[in-house]
Amino acid sequence: MRLVQDPWLLFPVLFLALALMEEAGFRLRAIRHDIDEDRQRLIESARDALVVLLSLLLGFSLPMALDHYEHRRQLMVDESSAIATALQRSDLLPEPFRSKVRELLKEDVDARVEFGNHKLDAASVTALVARADNLQAEMWQESVASVQKELTFVTPLVLQAVGSLADFDEQRLAAEEKRIPGTIWLILVLISAMTCFIIGCSLRRRWMVATFLFPLSVAVVFSLLSELDNPRTGVIHVEQQSMRRLQFKLMADHSPGADAVKSNPQK
Repeated sequence: MRLVQDPWLLFPVLFLALALMEEAGFRLRAIRHDIDEDRQRLIESARDALVVLLSLLLGFSLPMALDHYEHRRQLMVDESSAIATALQRSDLLPEPFRSKVRELLKEDVDARVEFGNHKLDAASVTALVARADNLQAEMWQESVASVQKELTFVTPLVLQAVGSLADFDEQRLAAEEKRIPGTIWLILVLISAMTCFIIGCSLRRRWMVATFLFPLSVAVVFSLLSELDNPRTGVIHVEQQSMRRLQFKLMADHSPGADAVKSNPQK
């Protein structure tokens, strides 16, 4: 499982292993002198059947990995929208609760943007989740304190927006842990190895294009599956544009110039 979670390592290892399987099949055929035309047709029939089977399995696995990637991307957009809603509704709170909640929201967005950094290790991810939990607990306490001080008809809207943020932490962790099962990876590798072996057995003579083209193609597809299925490896990652736009907005709101304008609107 560690191998399939690293596309940079998976590609060369799988390509080399499949090429060796194909070479093993070719060498086995070379030492057998009893392969007539009937047996050749049987080998080619088995080869075609395995190629079709592998194509179907890869065609089944690719949409699964793509769905995992799209789910993580959509979750990030929904998360930024929920924070933007909480930010807007925080304006309904009286001071000093308004400023405190907005400051906590800014720190929460910074933590969530950092969570999207694909270079983080497991310990850093755990620390960021704990930090986000603490920030949300503080925001909830500030909102509750505001309610206790002054209850209005808009208070439930603020509490609902702030309370919904905690739901996204578990959803984001669950989406990151959502992967193609190891059993499916194992079956794909076994069928790929069998296919390359029987392709080697079906070759009447060695030809470099025929020897390396199929293992190369399968290794590329496996690497693509690994890229889509693993959010913190490879080069395909969930972009953070929505969250970063929100981060820039909060930074602008907390800039000294913005505070001066808010304190003196006539300028």
